[in-house]
Amino acid sequence: MGNARKLKFSEKLSYGLADFPEAVNSILAAFLTMFYTDNIGLAAGAVGTMFFIARLFDGISDILAGILIDKTRSKWGKARPWLLWLSVPTGLSVALIFFIPQNASDTVKLIYAFCSYVLFTAVMFTIVGIARSALLALMTQDMKERGSMGAFGMFFGLGSTILGISATFPLVFKFGGDTTAWRIVFIIYGVIVTLGLLYGFFFSKEYVVSVEKSISEQEEKKLSVAEEFKLFFTNKYLMFALIMTVLVNFATQVNQSAQTYFYTYTMGDSMLTTSLNLVSILPILIGIVVLVGPCLAKFGKKNCMYIGIVGQVIGYSLRGIAGVIQNVPLLIAGTVIAGLVTGLLAVPVSTLFADGIDYGEYTTNKRIEGMGSAITSFSQKISSGFALASVGWVLAITGYVADSVQTAAVNVGITALFAWVPAILLVVIFLLIKFLYHYDEIAQDVIVELDRRKKK
Repeated sequence: MGNARKLKFSEKLSYGLADFPEAVNSILAAFLTMFYTDNIGLAAGAVGTMFFIARLFDGISDILAGILIDKTRSKWGKARPWLLWLSVPTGLSVALIFFIPQNASDTVKLIYAFCSYVLFTAVMFTIVGIARSALLALMTQDMKERGSMGAFGMFFGLGSTILGISATFPLVFKFGGDTTAWRIVFIIYGVIVTLGLLYGFFFSKEYVVSVEKSISEQEEKKLSVAEEFKLFFTNKYLMFALIMTVLVNFATQVNQSAQTYFYTYTMGDSMLTTSLNLVSILPILIGIVVLVGPCLAKFGKKNCMYIGIVGQVIGYSLRGIAGVIQNVPLLIAGTVIAGLVTGLLAVPVSTLFADGIDYGEYTTNKRIEGMGSAITSFSQKISSGFALASVGWVLAITGYVADSVQTAAVNVGITALFAWVPAILLVVIFLLIKFLYHYDEIAQDVIVELDRRKKK
């Protein structure tokens, strides 16, 4: 079948390398506040407010980017050309963030910081990120190939994030440790982002076309924004993908947001933040490379998610018990187990929206890759923000006091955020998959029927 095609290694690699902007976005999240406060001299409160307002712009731009991509018509397709058109501008926008004028007033510095940050996050990163996400539905309709693409994306996205966070401080110190050093480092990162997007463009191809375009020699009718929203929210498998994305992302983000507090106060050793993150890297990457492909091939997407959920519930539970009894070896065991099965859940979930796009075309002859990617991206940002807020709320409610020995109530709240809330959410996810997800049963029929319509 033409659209359920097997992809070359270079095509899957292109999907992975085009995720470099996501990695840089994560690196910025780790270091930018410190750069603004320690190197530029901006007030931490002002920086926090700036990030909050920028997130609002970012959410709005997701929807606009989805509309833009769905309305794009070019000889290269509708998502892929954006990787080319914005490759250099995206790389430049990364570097421009660090060229804030040092001798200007605080007001000018803050305006420059806001504009340059929004340029990267809400414009460049948003458009290329949604375009790349849409390629998952546009390059193939083969479920196994989509799973493989998702694994490539997770491997390179996570790997480059970890490598970048590990290398940033050593590189900054190597180049002198001043503002110029930060600029040099992020110029290098900007070049890497540009090269990754260019590879993503030149070695990918949009093989999947809509039935409507296949049937007619004329350009297919462009959908209005209201029609695209209706197509999304009346599509049960796109709605399921949205719910899964929100829940899985929230479970992951609330764990990560609480980990520093858990290691520092509940376990009593802040250095566990570094050592346990290093411990988790190898199992996560091994799980993605070794386990995901065979699991999807042998057991299918639904059962693969089941295995990932059960393994992660065990891992989170062991870490929760370790917090109660102050047992580091048990904490390590839980971290390793959860890391090994991370990809078994995360990779299939990352492909659910592409399946929903196919199902939507099956029922309506319309494809909305851009809007589908945009709404999914928007939901991830909202759930991430809510996870961060939840940590602050729980700490405030339980009586957290910075740099002090915490009460039992605070440690219970921290442990709940770190381990028990994610575990409970995973049980909910298991039940939702069991009772609401049945696409595995009709996937082959959907692809056969879409292929028949296109040939006709």
